[in-house]
Amino acid sequence: MTTTAASATTPARLGAPFRAHLGAVGLANLADGIVQTGVPLLAIALTRDPFIVGLLTAAVWLPWLVGAPLAGVFVDRWDRRVTMMAALGLRAGLLGLVGVVAATGSLTVWWLIGLALAYGFTEVFTDLSAAAQVPALVGREPTALQAANSRLFAVEAATNTFAGPPLAGLLVGLGATWAIGVPGVLVGVAVLVLLTCLRGRFVAEARPDVLPDLRRELVEGISVTFRHPVLRPLAISSGMWNFASSAFSAVILLWMVGEGSAGGLTETQWSLVVVAMPVGAIAGSLVAGKLLARWPEMRVMVVCWGGNAVLNLIPLLWPTIWGLALFLLFVGPLGVIGNVVSSSLRPRMVPPDLLGKVTGAGRMVAFGSMPLGALMGGAAATLWGIPTVLLGVVAVMLVATALVWRTVPGSLVRHYELAADAG
Repeated sequence: MTTTAASATTPARLGAPFRAHLGAVGLANLADGIVQTGVPLLAIALTRDPFIVGLLTAAVWLPWLVGAPLAGVFVDRWDRRVTMMAALGLRAGLLGLVGVVAATGSLTVWWLIGLALAYGFTEVFTDLSAAAQVPALVGREPTALQAANSRLFAVEAATNTFAGPPLAGLLVGLGATWAIGVPGVLVGVAVLVLLTCLRGRFVAEARPDVLPDLRRELVEGISVTFRHPVLRPLAISSGMWNFASSAFSAVILLWMVGEGSAGGLTETQWSLVVVAMPVGAIAGSLVAGKLLARWPEMRVMVVCWGGNAVLNLIPLLWPTIWGLALFLLFVGPLGVIGNVVSSSLRPRMVPPDLLGKVTGAGRMVAFGSMPLGALMGGAAATLWGIPTVLLGVVAVMLVATALVWRTVPGSLVRHYELAADAG
């Protein structure tokens, strides 16, 4: 790996290059939070057709299903800093174009669906490049990776899910041009941060005996993932977990909000109480390092996943604003701590020239399962009722947790871990 950053660093001092990366990620995630909340609000003002709104949701996640493996190949071939800047620059231009369309009064729901789809493809390249960049900036030592990912998850929670949604509501009130144009400006600033504050080349060193071959590289990322004794069960269990999580998301609003719902919450109450989740997530990111320094990482991950699964019973058994707040407050930190562990495993087991491809294959499974989960959750709720879906979510999450517990012990992780200075 050619880079200006040190090959390893201590968790307490991750360095200026990582801070620049963190700043760019924070700006991009603030833009994501505004777009993810603002675009659906703009869409439902243009149409009340559930099928059309469903297409918008599917467009968000479809790029991960169809594009992640190919994007991973190019992330391993290209300079990852340049790839991030190019993807974010394209995103800024895309938002600027749709912002102009909105300013002329020509915005339609089909423009928004096209925006969601194209935005999703830029996100695939951005996120895969950002993930592959972390070990290049902080090294492969487990505590350094865990510290870096803790900071990344804290920033993502603070920007994407805490600051983004209320800011989106304010901007939508000002008009569609503001709701689409402001994220474009934020993304442009993120590009400037990477351009001016993160210097050097970040290209994975290719194996000298292997020539580039697109078909082979596409197969390679998927093959490594599904043959690896650690990465295979993690990919499958993450896919199961996200499938269940998206099924939960598909029905929880109907269960908790509106007249005749079990919770009886108003839209305003819902928008206020959901802030509990990022608050919990930020708290979790602050204590993750201390927990992982005291207990084995796989034990921590299994406890967090299992606890999170059981907590999903709270909205079913106690469908009130206080029950929902309690649920969100605790799933936030447990989710972040579990993600800190899982996201720190892959870079320690995959050589730099394969990291983008393998990450793309894993996220194809993990994120590609989400549209299917949402569709299945909605269909099951129609046939058998929302309580059945909520119980099924808990069951699937517990099975996913048991899969990791039974198949990925800490000894197996240590056996397949690369040397901290490998690559």
